[in-house]
Amino acid sequence: MKPYLLSSLLYLAGIGMVPALGAAESETAAPDAEASAVVAQPDVKHGAAIFATICSHCHHTDHTASAVGAPGLMDVLERHDEAWIDQWLQGPEAFSKRNEAARDLVASNPFGLIMPTLPEMQQERNRRDIIAYLKTLKSE
Repeated sequence: MKPYLLSSLLYLAGIGMVPALGAAESETAAPDAEASAVVAQPDVKHGAAIFATICSHCHHTDHTASAVGAPGLMDVLERHDEAWIDQWLQGPEAFSKRNEAARDLVASNPFGLIMPTLPEMQQERNRRDIIAYLKTLKSE
């Protein structure tokens, strides 16, 4: 079975697969200032892995909307700032109820779809890494 098909099936089944880079090390290491500083640094490769595993099912990395009406993410950080994207990723449904731009984004979907609140996006590290990856999606 192709890896993307397997990850899609597992994700749809509610299992979800997000590659954890260095997870075993961070789980056993005692927290200290140096470890906190390392964790605080965004990891573009981890963000790209999350995107490939989860986000790419609905989003393109260019300017075109997907077949389900999800916006293309090229230059997304020119449309929204990091704090906005962080709030969107953490809880799109709740955020769209209190933010006009988020509400407009939901209303623009031709099928009436909204991005679901994803368990993986409840982790600050994952959101930070996704945003770091999204920064790389720039028009030349």
